[in-house]
Amino acid sequence: MCSGSSWSWSSSSSKKHPSLVVVNLERQLRKTTTSHVSVAIRRKRLRLRRLRLRAGAEAMEMLNLKLYLENRCILAENERLRERATALRRENLALLQNLSKTAAVPEAGAGAA
Repeated sequence: MCSGSSWSWSSSSSKKHPSLVVVNLERQLRKTTTSHVSVAIRRKRLRLRRLRLRAGAEAMEMLNLKLYLENRCILAENERLRERATALRRENLALLQNLSKTAAVPEAGAGAA
């Protein structure tokens, strides 16, 4: 009656379907070994990720500092150039006034003569 069903106790069917005890033991072994290994691997990966993030953060901080210092130098140079441009403009205005005075004197003298 049961000889054709999957519940037969023949040797070929036992190879296809291991007993529940064997299956449970295999599961327990996998849980204990893989969970500890996976936890260790996870911890190592987490440490590596933290190191990379820390290294990346340090690199970003150094880059930020370099850019900040470069920006400060550019701002200082810009201020010096602005002061120099103001001084040159004042000098240019003074020369133009002097030129207009000297140009106006001969004209007034030429008209009187």
